[in-house]
Amino acid sequence: MTNNNNNNNNTIIIETSLNWGRVNGIRTHPNVAIQQRIIKNGEEDDEDESRGIFYVRLDDERDDDDVNDATTTTTETLVSIPEKALLCVPRRRTETTTKRLEEEEDDALCEILLRETKKNTNNNNESGSFWSAYLRTLPNEYDLLELWTDEEIETLQVDAAKASARELRGKVSASYDRQCKKTKNAGIFFTRAEWAYAKATVRSRTVSVPWSSAGALAPIGDMFNYAPVGGFLGGDDDGNGNFCNGDEKEDGCVPVGTGAWNANENAFEFRGTLPKKFSPSRSFELFMNYGAYTNLELLSLYGFHCGENNPNDVIVLDVPLITTQTTEYHAKVIATSGALTFESERDLRLEYAVLTSYESCSADKRAQRAHAAAQRHSFSAFASRGEKLSDASEHNFCTAIRDAAGRALLSFATTAKQDCESLEHLKNSANTEEDNTNAVATRRRRTKLAVEYRLAVKRALQKTYQMYDKRMNALII
Repeated sequence: MTNNNNNNNNTIIIETSLNWGRVNGIRTHPNVAIQQRIIKNGEEDDEDESRGIFYVRLDDERDDDDVNDATTTTTETLVSIPEKALLCVPRRRTETTTKRLEEEEDDALCEILLRETKKNTNNNNESGSFWSAYLRTLPNEYDLLELWTDEEIETLQVDAAKASARELRGKVSASYDRQCKKTKNAGIFFTRAEWAYAKATVRSRTVSVPWSSAGALAPIGDMFNYAPVGGFLGGDDDGNGNFCNGDEKEDGCVPVGTGAWNANENAFEFRGTLPKKFSPSRSFELFMNYGAYTNLELLSLYGFHCGENNPNDVIVLDVPLITTQTTEYHAKVIATSGALTFESERDLRLEYAVLTSYESCSADKRAQRAHAAAQRHSFSAFASRGEKLSDASEHNFCTAIRDAAGRALLSFATTAKQDCESLEHLKNSANTEEDNTNAVATRRRRTKLAVEYRLAVKRALQKTYQMYDKRMNALII
């Protein structure tokens, strides 16, 4: 359970931020409230440490008498933040943007954030930051991959994720070195840890504005949590590290809104759907969609992921090739179904149709290459329509996909079932461990993120293996 003193402090911080927002033109919908998130923990409900923006019914609110369907909704402006309340780089005279300018603006926003934060630590209120109330609402730390240690990165197990984490760490380090050279003569100094924190804040909490590629920090609005369009609440776990079919669970879709700059209002607006006919017990969290991101992209940009509940998640499966100079094809797998994308199926169908005819050709290498080129041209139209080219080639195609998924599953240091056991252990240790320092809590949280991430990848590969094995066995050769 969350400490009561922490809850009281959070309530005061939020109320102070809301009051500051009202004074400075931030408008919130009457049915919008900032609350602690509730998480399920066995038979009990625990308060999560994170916050969210919720729809709440007002005590004196009445239903719209003209609406009979309780599911009828209307799109509303939930939070509107005027330009003067945004923490951002000032407008330039020109809107021309280059890659170098993007880096400079990103660094400039980080510097502005740190300068305002340092003002905020000053006990003299008159010299404090204009955004003082907002800055107190920011998290103390983040879980973006660029902040993970080498040991934490290894727990991801997926090579692409580990490579991405190290690349991002390198970019943050390079930007810090760049900033040190820029500010050393100005008497400005930020520690590497401070700069990494500012980078993570800017990367994960900014919204798009037309005058700056770095975006802007949006007080109050940045408390909306993310949900993918078409995403659902619930999981695929059967308790043994295996996935369940869609009809074995109930999918609860969540309402998802979007945000955009409104030039007429000179404000950034978060918009979403609210019910027109209310229910006394109806109260739910309001989510925003930041974009169609994979789990790896979410981890990199925001420090969280959606596990198996992400309809946008795609993983890469390396499938061996024989008839081309490239040794492997990086097939894309739709994680929620385990099926390859249409483009990947098309390319690999064509590859294995050519291979089937290639094997029946003469042993002369030159003749084989000419034959393969002719067959590729002949089969391409059929493959582009998603058609099976022959039973033999389809059998080879499905076998290759199934075997590639099997090899990928065997390459992991742990199985899906072991990952489920690890998650259960992490849950239990959080309730019983006496050493609950910030460092321990951070390591536990990131380990949980890593295990859930790699488990979602393994579940997708399990689906791929079973799907293409079933398709292969259904063919009559």
